[in-house]
Amino acid sequence: MELPSSLKPLLRPLPFVAAITLCYALCFTMADFSDAPFKSAGDLLIQALQWGTVAAATFALLWLLSVSRIVFAITFPILSTLCAAAAYFRYTSGVSLTPMAIDLAIVNDMRTSLDVVTWQLIAAMLAALALSVWAAWIRCKRLKFDPWWLHTALPAAMLLAFTGVSALQRPIMARLPFNLGASVCTYLVEHETASESRPAFSGKAVCSSDSITVVLIIGETLRAANMQINGYQRPTTPLLCRESNVVSMRNIYSEFGFTHKSVPYILTRADHNHIDRMYDERSFIDIFKQAGYHTAWIANQENIKTFTYFMKEADTLAYVNSGKSLYIFNQWLDGDILPVLDAQLKQGHKRQLLILHTIGSHWWYNSHYPRQFARWEPELESRVLSANSREEFINSYDNSVLYSDYFWNEVRNRLRGLNAIVIYLSDHGENLGENGIFGHGQDAPPLHYPGCWIWMTDKYLARHPGKAAALRANSDKPYNSSFLFHSIIDAGDISTRWISPSDDVLHLNPSNNAAKN
Repeated sequence: MELPSSLKPLLRPLPFVAAITLCYALCFTMADFSDAPFKSAGDLLIQALQWGTVAAATFALLWLLSVSRIVFAITFPILSTLCAAAAYFRYTSGVSLTPMAIDLAIVNDMRTSLDVVTWQLIAAMLAALALSVWAAWIRCKRLKFDPWWLHTALPAAMLLAFTGVSALQRPIMARLPFNLGASVCTYLVEHETASESRPAFSGKAVCSSDSITVVLIIGETLRAANMQINGYQRPTTPLLCRESNVVSMRNIYSEFGFTHKSVPYILTRADHNHIDRMYDERSFIDIFKQAGYHTAWIANQENIKTFTYFMKEADTLAYVNSGKSLYIFNQWLDGDILPVLDAQLKQGHKRQLLILHTIGSHWWYNSHYPRQFARWEPELESRVLSANSREEFINSYDNSVLYSDYFWNEVRNRLRGLNAIVIYLSDHGENLGENGIFGHGQDAPPLHYPGCWIWMTDKYLARHPGKAAALRANSDKPYNSSFLFHSIIDAGDISTRWISPSDDVLHLNPSNNAAKN
């Protein structure tokens, strides 16, 4: 059947757009799917559909760019060369372009940044540049997009349709070629957020200890119910259970079940009745700095707009995870924090606050523990949630907890001879099949009961027996996760008017900030 003559001008340039889209999808977008685990043909089909969705959005983007000769001649070679560089790092190093990677490249000196430039990278970029210039020549010399307004309206509508659906927006924007622009935009937004002005806490903040180290480990997705120290039937925290100076706070209620809200909530004076404080006030880092502490934030997570400001409050900000994202499935371990922690401790600051933001037990669980910690099997085999059994979910999750226990012990070992205290608090818990719900994409009760423990060195315990006694007395009481702001300031032996005794687990008080649920 012959096409109507009115459609032929519209369809004539589309094979060219389809051809360059296929090249993008196979060479660049495929890089973001190359390590995705699957265990059945059905899983592979689902991933193929996701790849196809990104490819369809890429088709709309390239179609839109192609309408104007000038726009295409300028943007297509640049975009292709940048995609080649990004795909090279994705294939060879398992990292992708993220706002954190951009920040790290800017912070590093030129010599450090140039260390990643190899002849293979240059060759890939030159090949992409040459081919894209050839494609631009074909577009300019041989193709006519007529009528131009329809060729503009149709792909623009397609792009709006893809990016307007929340279920599609993030998976598309996290993959090539879209993550190039998305990462830059996110970086600029986060940089602006971090530069905003928030008033410092008024009044004096005085530390009574000449030498003291306070460590906060912000956990990820750890639920109290799966910790051996809390009575779980599996030995997931054997090293923690051996400690005599540790207290597990098993009745903490997390106000939120999602990182982007729970982290700023626990860092600030926000509480159940004053949620907005996490958007308007500084964190406890400001008070520590006023009390003469050197502060450092070591990040093994993606930075998010809601808590970027607080990361930048610290005197030192170190990125361990510079190119990992939730769409990368190779190893992403908290053990990578330890060399950076060692470097901070060697600086010899008399008073120091160290915040370790861990990846913990975040999905994909298997990537967050080495193979020697795969104690429980069978493990997860597919990134498609529905393709895994509940047993596989729990086994892989518990393996990640076992590795976290090892990591926590390594942190404690570095502090045993110091006057030091470690507070661990996970941002939220995780759903592991209760009522058929997995992960933390859907709110449910298990998300609101995170793991939490506090450990003191022998020196700290000897100097602060009252704090230790109060902690043990409060260990079984229900606390809202807003306790952290007040308790960590007290843990730092800091006197300030901003501490609420009823919210302080190191203060013996008949009343406390009972969990609101």
